[in-house]
Amino acid sequence: MKKICIICNAKISFLKKYKLNKIYKILSKENNVEIFKTEKAGHGTLLCKVNINKFDIIVAAGGDGTINEVVNGMNDKKPLAIIPFGTANIFALEAGIGGSAEKIAQVILSNKTKKVYVGTVNNKNFILMASAGFDAEIVKTIQSSLILKNIFKKLLFFFITTLKLLFFKKHELKILANNKIYKANWIIITKAMHYGGAFKLTNDTNIFDKKIIAYLFCNLTRLNFLCYFFTLLSNKQLKESKNLIKVTSDDIFISSKTKTPVQYDGEFLGYLPAQIKNEKKTINLLVKEELNVQTDQ
Repeated sequence: MKKICIICNAKISFLKKYKLNKIYKILSKENNVEIFKTEKAGHGTLLCKVNINKFDIIVAAGGDGTINEVVNGMNDKKPLAIIPFGTANIFALEAGIGGSAEKIAQVILSNKTKKVYVGTVNNKNFILMASAGFDAEIVKTIQSSLILKNIFKKLLFFFITTLKLLFFKKHELKILANNKIYKANWIIITKAMHYGGAFKLTNDTNIFDKKIIAYLFCNLTRLNFLCYFFTLLSNKQLKESKNLIKVTSDDIFISSKTKTPVQYDGEFLGYLPAQIKNEKKTINLLVKEELNVQTDQ
């Protein structure tokens, strides 16, 4: 019998609560399961830190933001499982986790783990990406309208993006990477293959890879942004050009003379400056038996 701790976003919908209850019943047949609900931003991290030594498995039930909070309370020894209940669920997409309550419960009890490499931004862990500039502005605006986010979900992202394009603001970023200085208007640092949902940003990394890839958007305009947007919509990865630089680095420092927002895993972090590091930190993610990657016993 295993002791399983489920840390759940308290604001999930009725249908997701019903699914969580089904998962709970399946897991509880032969295991001791407790559910803890988050009450405010950052609560998932605290709940994880308090309970990590009391349970055999930690489960994050929510979207990428909830998973991020739990990961910030994890260590490299205890296994982590996820129940995807978010809007985009990029982490679940890359891990191949989803489906029915029975399938998710099967993964939680699989005993098969795969190392996920975690980056840091200003000493906060991120499992997918961090960015400064245009999309961080969108995240910051949505974070101030969480009620609307819960109602309109992805539609709100498109609406806010449209507004940001109409009132376009160009940030001036200074980036230090690999002992070289770059200037850009927007930067995305990613450990994930996907961006904004099922859109494929790159084939050069994924959540199981050690690499961090940075995309530097230079001379950014409304037209350039729309070109990048439709490239992703057509399921094509972004290619380097004179206005788009791709950098692989384990240590990136970003600064700006103006107030520029930063986001990580879809959550507003604060404002520049930001130090992004790839220290090869890992967490042990419980995965499906048939996951098409070599699992770590």
